[in-house]
Amino acid sequence: MSPSAERPTIIACPGAFHDASYMNSFVKSLKAAGFEAEAHGLTTPGHPENGVADDEKMMRDAFLPHIEAGKDVVLLVHSYAGFPGCGAVSGYDKKGREARGEKGGLLGVVYIAAFVPQEADSTVSAMLGGGWAPWHVPRLEEGVVGTQNEVETFYSDCDPAEVAEILKTVKPHSLKAFSEPPSALGIKEAGYNGRRAYIRCLQDQALPLPAQDAFVQNSGVEWIVKSMDTSHSPFLAVPEETVKLLAGIIEEFKA
Repeated sequence: MSPSAERPTIIACPGAFHDASYMNSFVKSLKAAGFEAEAHGLTTPGHPENGVADDEKMMRDAFLPHIEAGKDVVLLVHSYAGFPGCGAVSGYDKKGREARGEKGGLLGVVYIAAFVPQEADSTVSAMLGGGWAPWHVPRLEEGVVGTQNEVETFYSDCDPAEVAEILKTVKPHSLKAFSEPPSALGIKEAGYNGRRAYIRCLQDQALPLPAQDAFVQNSGVEWIVKSMDTSHSPFLAVPEETVKLLAGIIEEFKA
């Protein structure tokens, strides 16, 4: 069996403001390491009419074809994507599917510097207590939230040429999406015990480390916790190192 056949498919979802190209380097490195991998952008950047439920559907539409083909999948979510990710994964864990005699499933879920919601949380209430970070530019009459100081906030340790290309794709994010809870707290389901991981980004200026740690500590469930000495964008700054860390996490999921 080839290495890619032995390994789960990786479905990676960037967070707010960004599209799938944010993870191009990472996906390339995953494929070079023998993984099948795809990046899927959310529906809410640039679309104020869309909300958390739309992003949940997008994630399920991305991973379900692989699961229904009998494959194992690891869902990787970054930043805001932790909110729709929490709802999208509900009921699709591999353990539960095996118990029902079904093939394939979510082998595990990896959060990278991502929001972990509590009951009735929205992104704004979870992080900001109803306020905004200094780098947010709320445009409430348009139903979106923009950004400023992006290089310092998201990409301080990333290649400037790559950052210049990413900045061309950044869009204001749906305020509706920032104001809604997920449909379920799926990440807390027992089927993900031993199969949920959180990668802390130690130099993160978008979601500072104390907030990341609070999400893990207040979640009420156990996580495999790893750390990277990077900005908010480890998959852009050090994609190969991120792949190595992810590969190790997947082995822990299988243990």
